[in-house]
Amino acid sequence: MDNKKLDELRRNLDEIDDNIISLIAQRQAHVEEIGLVKKDINKPTRDFKREKEVMDGVKAKAKKAGLDETVAQSIFELIIETSLSKQENLKVKQSTYGANKKALIIGGNGKMGQWFAQFLSTQNFDVHINDQAPLSSQKNFIADIETIELDHDYIIVAAPIQKSAEIIEQLATLKPSGIVLDVSSIKSPLRRPLRLLTDAGCRVVSIHPMFGPATQLLSNKHVIFINMGDEEAVTQVKQLFHPTMAERIDMKFEDHDRLIAYVLGLSHILNIAFMTVLTESGEAAQHLAQLSSTTFDAQLDIARNVSHENPHLYYEIQKLNHYTPSTLNALSDTVQRLTKLVHDGNDVAFTQIMNQAKQYFAD
Repeated sequence: MDNKKLDELRRNLDEIDDNIISLIAQRQAHVEEIGLVKKDINKPTRDFKREKEVMDGVKAKAKKAGLDETVAQSIFELIIETSLSKQENLKVKQSTYGANKKALIIGGNGKMGQWFAQFLSTQNFDVHINDQAPLSSQKNFIADIETIELDHDYIIVAAPIQKSAEIIEQLATLKPSGIVLDVSSIKSPLRRPLRLLTDAGCRVVSIHPMFGPATQLLSNKHVIFINMGDEEAVTQVKQLFHPTMAERIDMKFEDHDRLIAYVLGLSHILNIAFMTVLTESGEAAQHLAQLSSTTFDAQLDIARNVSHENPHLYYEIQKLNHYTPSTLNALSDTVQRLTKLVHDGNDVAFTQIMNQAKQYFAD
């Protein structure tokens, strides 16, 4: 009798799940229609006021239904993010900016190169790829850029940082007619090559997409634009991201690496240090994860993601940034200072450091 009741309840649960999936699919179809209307009336994809109204309504209905508000909020945050991604992709696909335009991606078979290839193809660009070797069944592959006419509207250099410097110097002798843009995470090694390119009369823009190749939704993501002396070229490159919700940030060349030393360099090295201590601790990862704490779980998720990143790129970000010694020394000094405070039992100074940090984030 109990088994029959359990089977019946499970069948009911399966039916409810089917209905949930069906309703989410209906919602997504409705989202597509809303995206089309927004485009027609020239409204932005993201409406934070409307999102707040939806979320407030969800939490109120959840409370009324006896459902945990945080559970309902988490579910709908994912649904809204998926909806935004769908609308953004639709807007990119409907962009005609790439019509009758060509783009060449040097290093196009790397992860970021593939991201740009997909992104530009979606905007109807005729995308050509240059790399060490073609992927299987790859079309529009160019083995040697010196054997073709570089008449592309955009040439994107998406190679490793040191290699990008060599490629840009090569382009300075080939003098392409279109806009050349690099996407390197560190700019100092490119200063001389980029200057050679501009001195050769080429149109140059340096950008830094502040997201990884797995990114699908560009809302709350940033793209840094560095003007190398051609304001019109900057405007044209920004147009590539116009259909998206990415925030476009203007930055001086001289400021980039100093700020990136904190945003990327410091955050990377902290996570690498964290996961190295765990790796060499002799404690099993599963055992530590089972103990769980809010802070540890969040840090573990970030470190796990970092461990799957390209180690050669992460090394270049540390090694090639002239500001790295400053941040690493500051980190080392801070760890030693905190260690001494704990060793000396200096609760007052330790508390003061945490309160200063609290005020920093509040500001």
